[in-house]
Amino acid sequence: MSLYSEFAEYYEVVFPFEEETYSFVRDRFPARARRVLDVGCGTGDYCGRLASQEYETVGVDPDPWMVERAKRRYPASEFRVLGAEEIGSLTGPFGAAYCIGNVVSHLVQHRLSDFLQALRELLEPGATWVIQTVNWEFVLTQESYKFPDVPVAGTSLVFERSYPEISEDRVLFRTRLREGEQSVFEGETTLFPVRAEDYASTHRTGGFEFLEHKGSFAGAAFDPGIMSGSILVFRRT
Repeated sequence: MSLYSEFAEYYEVVFPFEEETYSFVRDRFPARARRVLDVGCGTGDYCGRLASQEYETVGVDPDPWMVERAKRRYPASEFRVLGAEEIGSLTGPFGAAYCIGNVVSHLVQHRLSDFLQALRELLEPGATWVIQTVNWEFVLTQESYKFPDVPVAGTSLVFERSYPEISEDRVLFRTRLREGEQSVFEGETTLFPVRAEDYASTHRTGGFEFLEHKGSFAGAAFDPGIMSGSILVFRRT
């Protein structure tokens, strides 16, 4: 069972739908895009919103619980149990694709080129591709890192995240949901850090044009010296 299956009961209250995120991603779609791919869709909130705006949406996630919940909540969208490395089994074309929430960092670094090749074959020429990770440039200067605690709205729960072990090759991601000092859930998984410049280089080699790099979905400039998001936008050539 994955970290996310075990955490599934609390997923939506800890990671709620964000209008700002949706608007940023949606505004990067080409005008002609009608079919959209969500890589790492979780419980499907962003696919569901896009479907309500008459997009044909396909969401993939390796976690069966997430996909089953997405299917129940958003029957107008298509959802598949697939990891990022398995998207070659899908049928294109798509006019846009996105991968948010640091999902792409679960992909082992040496498999990134294969993933991008499969993605490019699914996308129409001119399709946009948006990815969001943490700011690995900053994280990789640290020996460890603890995110600020996140109180879960409407509850007495607090969500904790940390990177207790950081190296160039891999980062241990540890999570804890607590009520007071009592743990409700604890889990950990491995992430594979890639700096933005390396993402950009691999994308160029793989047939993607770099368009923009932001530090937040609000449009803040990217600053490698602070902890923030890292959002890159590409176009399929």
